[in-house]
Amino acid sequence: MKVYALYLPQFHETDENNEWWGKGFTEWTNVKKAHPLFSKHMQPKHPLNGNYYNLLKKETVEWQTKLMHEYGIDAFIYYHYYFNGKKLLEKPAENLLKWKDIEQPFFFNWANHTWNRSWKGSKEVLMEQTYGEEKDWEEHFDYLKDFFLDNRYIKVDNKPLFIIYDGSFAEKEAMFSYFDKRCKEIGFDGLYLIEECFNAEKSALEQFSNNLCSITKNIYFTQPLIGKSVYIRKSKINLFYEKITSRLNQKGIISRTKVYDGDKLLKVSMQKCNYNNMIPGLFFEWDNTPRHENRGFIIDGISKNMFMKYMDFYGHSDFIIINAWNEWCEGMMLEPTEELGYKYLEWIKEWKTSDNCNK
Repeated sequence: MKVYALYLPQFHETDENNEWWGKGFTEWTNVKKAHPLFSKHMQPKHPLNGNYYNLLKKETVEWQTKLMHEYGIDAFIYYHYYFNGKKLLEKPAENLLKWKDIEQPFFFNWANHTWNRSWKGSKEVLMEQTYGEEKDWEEHFDYLKDFFLDNRYIKVDNKPLFIIYDGSFAEKEAMFSYFDKRCKEIGFDGLYLIEECFNAEKSALEQFSNNLCSITKNIYFTQPLIGKSVYIRKSKINLFYEKITSRLNQKGIISRTKVYDGDKLLKVSMQKCNYNNMIPGLFFEWDNTPRHENRGFIIDGISKNMFMKYMDFYGHSDFIIINAWNEWCEGMMLEPTEELGYKYLEWIKEWKTSDNCNK
């Protein structure tokens, strides 16, 4: 089973982020500002040896690539931010395309959601997502094709692998049929499309499955949101508690950061999420309070025993997607930290070299 990790490209300045969040803003800004919200809350997190890197520097990408190969990460999944012609955070992927000597396998997850000030509890729109028409899709594909044609870009059955974050838009079928046709015109056998799913509740999953694009090959069950949705609905007590505390938090009556048990979320995922066309997701821990403070939530780190069971359970899959390589403001990073060192990378390496991985 291949192990792929989501990759956030927001570790460098952009004009847009400077305008929206203040001069000099990068992902590290919120990481450094984080603080504990209650006793024993482990914030802020610190990169090992103070490595607050800049993703526009080649030595950073070389270091990450060396690390991924050493510990068994088979590819990075770059978040692709494209808003009907407008690109954001595109430079790291564009630089990788130029740096042919860096042997870093990769592919894209089109994070096609509207950007707003949700970090601050506001709905103010910063960059709206729209989809246009065929001439706009042509421009988008012409941008993507140089990446698709790169030997390092991951293909499945001679099809470039491409994940869509939100497949609920009306133009989806026409757009990706066009992308599929264009892929065939440049020598591929089409586009290998995967759609993300965040809710495994039966009715929601049925509705999601009924609205898949005709060329979609797999559904990616995004963790930890899938595990959280299943766990909350596991009992009426869980669901009632979630609704009440969420409502009181929103109204400012209470200020309580919710904390979940990571092992329980993965355990219930294995019980409820095992479908033929699913791509399993995995997380190690979660804490998005550096962005959202008390509006966020926390998932305690999973145990090594649960990690091994989870990997063995889904080991028949072609690949698994880890959330994430470097989501520092959501507490999901495989990169080494002062607090944990190389802990999670070492677990992956141990499983990748085990007999279970090679069955």
